[in-house]
Amino acid sequence: METGGGEKRFHAQISWLMFVFSIFVIWVHSYNVDLFSGGAQDSIWILADQIENFVSVGLGQIAVPGFFLLSSYLFFRNFSWDKLPGKWKSRGFSVLVPYVVWNIIYYLGYMAASRLLAMQSVVGRDVIPFTVQEIWRAISRYAYAPIFWYLYQLIFLIIASPVIYALVKNRAVGLFWIIALVFAVHLHLDMRHPNTDALLYYSVAAYFAVHRRGLVERSMVEEAMRNRCMAESVAGVIISVFCYRRMMTPGADVLWTCFYRMAVPMTCWAFACGIRLPKVRPWMRQSMFLYAIHFVVVRFVNKGAALLTGHVSGTPAAAGIALFIYFLLPAIAVCVSYVLAKFLVRFAPGLWRILSGGRKLEG
Repeated sequence: METGGGEKRFHAQISWLMFVFSIFVIWVHSYNVDLFSGGAQDSIWILADQIENFVSVGLGQIAVPGFFLLSSYLFFRNFSWDKLPGKWKSRGFSVLVPYVVWNIIYYLGYMAASRLLAMQSVVGRDVIPFTVQEIWRAISRYAYAPIFWYLYQLIFLIIASPVIYALVKNRAVGLFWIIALVFAVHLHLDMRHPNTDALLYYSVAAYFAVHRRGLVERSMVEEAMRNRCMAESVAGVIISVFCYRRMMTPGADVLWTCFYRMAVPMTCWAFACGIRLPKVRPWMRQSMFLYAIHFVVVRFVNKGAALLTGHVSGTPAAAGIALFIYFLLPAIAVCVSYVLAKFLVRFAPGLWRILSGGRKLEG
């Protein structure tokens, strides 16, 4: 493995993939056919539905497993028992604090909006009480911000990290543990804290971080290494397509979904190893903040556009508008998020550190 420049490249790859997965997450929540179709069932709307479903489900659903894989690898990279307190402390500020604060912000926003007659139809809830019990429900069950189920799961995975490390530290035991998780997923032995599939993604990345770091963090100096990475990318695409087709088969084993959701992020990593990545821009470094606010931006734009174009609802023109907005929404969300992030960095840096989990816009 390289040092110096190699370390810089490694973190650039992390930033790039975090950004790509963030775009996929935005598409997951950008589905808008129901808002523009007016109930129409014409072939154009069936096609629009298929296109958006393929992007949102076929691609978008790999984003959170990708986050789990990257988060786990970063946690267990260079891990040792004496580093555990520091790891827990840093993740407490970068994951737990933003999770709590953002859930409270969402709760207060919904609570205030539910009291405004003009906003009640948008919120879709009765008047929300302002009580300690409701605040606790907002935090403990992410009741007003379902998008934070990922951070909720990640918190439990971080808590369980000593057990995961103890299991994967030995090669044979680690492989047995991963195989056991595969069978647990197959048998639907589901857990909630954390979910079994999330534990599988996290454990696989932990195993690679402990035993196969040289395979993951490969040098870009040798042409042969770049060719190998590209060959692995092609193989990854083939495997991903195979898993996707099996996943979409009626009655398919849930394992195919898990395999697909691991294969695509791993393929993305192999591809990133085989090319010279462009420079990471500041607007690509706002992963936590973008994840937190994208849902509000997406819903506001979709519902606002549907309201403004209501006179053509259900027509082929509306289908074109829906698809155009759908594919444009990631760019809109990134721009809005970055403008707000720059504002906070300049005028409320302390609040920015809390909301972003201590992440920096500049490299």
